[in-house]
Amino acid sequence: MIVGTTAATVIVGIFIFLCVFNFLPACVAYVNRHPDRHLLAALNVVSLFSFALWIALMAWAVSGTSSHPMIQRFVGSPQRRRRLVASVSALVLAGFATTAMSLNLA
Repeated sequence: MIVGTTAATVIVGIFIFLCVFNFLPACVAYVNRHPDRHLLAALNVVSLFSFALWIALMAWAVSGTSSHPMIQRFVGSPQRRRRLVASVSALVLAGFATTAMSLNLA
């Protein structure tokens, strides 16, 4: 019975580590009081399906302010922020679905 308990403990430990690791960009943004920390946290949920998105979010969280005009085009207003989250979510999920279909998982 100890072997089953140890395996369950290892699985739970790995799950907790992966959750903490995944939300690291949001944590960095909140600690550094990043001006777009709420948007980073919302997009961080979607990064469960895309490591490339996780890398981009980590770079954005570490970089500090987002005063570049190209970034402001997408995050300047609350309506644009909602569109950004919806667009990125749709793209990541479409990529995930395409991958699943190509691997005959769906």
